[in-house]
Amino acid sequence: MDWYPSGKGANEILALACSDGSFKLVGKAGRVEKSVAEAHQTAIISIKWSYEGTLATAGEDGQIKTWGRGGMNRSTVVTGGKPIYCLVWSPINDAILYCCDKNLTIVPTLPGSKQLQWKAHDGVVLQADWNPANNLIVSCGEDCKYRVWDQYGR
Repeated sequence: MDWYPSGKGANEILALACSDGSFKLVGKAGRVEKSVAEAHQTAIISIKWSYEGTLATAGEDGQIKTWGRGGMNRSTVVTGGKPIYCLVWSPINDAILYCCDKNLTIVPTLPGSKQLQWKAHDGVVLQADWNPANNLIVSCGEDCKYRVWDQYGR
């Protein structure tokens, strides 16, 4: 799940990912505002709002999809064969970082930009986050290690 606070109080939205491949957008009062069935073919493992209000979902089906604030599908950003365990938006919303297998991958959302991928751990990468204050990335994996990276994989 991921909370998108709009700063206006009443318009806050919680995005909830489900194991059946659907997700729900829940308002501050607890009412389901939108339910999107069959967003993915399998379980949604990660769901994350961008700072600008675009929703991204990642699943066991190896896909990352982006959605409008109202739950409308915008695009399929990644189509792969292995589960994607986490995703996070870059601090300026121009890329998505995701974990798949032993790798971290940064996929730009702007056309013409190049994708960057590097081996991050000796086991499956389970989680990562991108700090908006210093632009550093932290990851952790099944190898029982955490590592800190810059945006170029160093």
